[in-house]
Amino acid sequence: MRQNIEQLRFRVGSADVIQRMPAIKPRVPFDPEVMNFLQAFSRNLLAFPASRTYSDIISLAFWCRKASLEQMKKSHSTNDLLIGRGVAFHIAPSNVAVNFAYSLIVGLLTGNINVVRLPSRAFTQVDIICQVINLTLDEHVALRDFICLVEYGHELSINSALSSMCQSRLIWGGDKTISLLREIPLSPRAVDIAFADRYSLAIIHADVYLASKNKRRIAEDFFNDTLLTNQKACTSPKLVVWLGENKPLARKVFWEHFEDWMSYKPAPEATSVINALVAYCQQAAEDPLLQYIPSATRHILRVEAKTVTQEILEEHQGYGLFYEWSVNEIDEILPVCGEKCQTLAILGIANNVVEKFIHTYAPKGIDRVVEVGQTMNFSLHWDGYDLLKTLTRTLSSRRS
Repeated sequence: MRQNIEQLRFRVGSADVIQRMPAIKPRVPFDPEVMNFLQAFSRNLLAFPASRTYSDIISLAFWCRKASLEQMKKSHSTNDLLIGRGVAFHIAPSNVAVNFAYSLIVGLLTGNINVVRLPSRAFTQVDIICQVINLTLDEHVALRDFICLVEYGHELSINSALSSMCQSRLIWGGDKTISLLREIPLSPRAVDIAFADRYSLAIIHADVYLASKNKRRIAEDFFNDTLLTNQKACTSPKLVVWLGENKPLARKVFWEHFEDWMSYKPAPEATSVINALVAYCQQAAEDPLLQYIPSATRHILRVEAKTVTQEILEEHQGYGLFYEWSVNEIDEILPVCGEKCQTLAILGIANNVVEKFIHTYAPKGIDRVVEVGQTMNFSLHWDGYDLLKTLTRTLSSRRS
């Protein structure tokens, strides 16, 4: 293990900390010291000047503020006796800047000791969050042995060493990454949690949208769902499905408001525009019925489809490419609700309509149904996992 540790670049923690971790006692979920640490982290993050430039950092800070944590604790209250499993090894995705922090916080809230492999891509957000975690640990030294944030390449020896010491492994990444890491054995009682490649879609009721008073706010919410991460997040809708009577008018008004709101944002990089165009051309070569819809700006590329397949959405790489599909009934979306479908973002669709669809067809996918603007809201229920239960042991106890 010592040889492997020497190859790690520590952003939070140290070689001494990581060596102590297997001997550290896990805590109960929502441990008071952990809650205090996270509340201080939230305050420090909001007070850190560089944070203000990044809306994803601000969202993270609000997610772990005191009121949010207390509500989370209340909604997950249980009479069961739970305790963290032990060391949790997190492999963060390379395409979303702050995902590693959410994974870490879930590990802490469930009472675990955490080693996190940071994204391989360089993100300023990662630098800021690491600085603030170190600052907060100076104030809460009792949590020092619960956090190591590390960087390294794709060395099999390091993945094997960290996997051998953990009681839970959280893999965020593509199917190939998950398959490779699953070849590395865990201890017999350790658990593997894989967050695989997924895609998401939005369903908008045209008539409800047209009647809405704050279309600019809807445009902002839709941006936060999609282009805040350049559609790289699994939660980011890549397909917009339209229901209702006035679909042509609603689509026109929706995209006009969205592009007007986007006009105040920096222009996308040329590579993003080219990548979106190349992806459209590749799909159009296979489906001549795809129709390109000219955009008022370079921020997005819209494509109207007569039918949509899972394959189109699985191959979607982001970059502001939006497929649009007009349907008469929600039932028509069933073909794209396979196991790769993660989040259904709705606007103007009644809950009973969605529930009836799910109960009737029992689609293999759709793990989350949220309002437009909330797809990035992380929770302890994710990708169909109850993370509180999965990352803890439930102790049976005979009580009088």
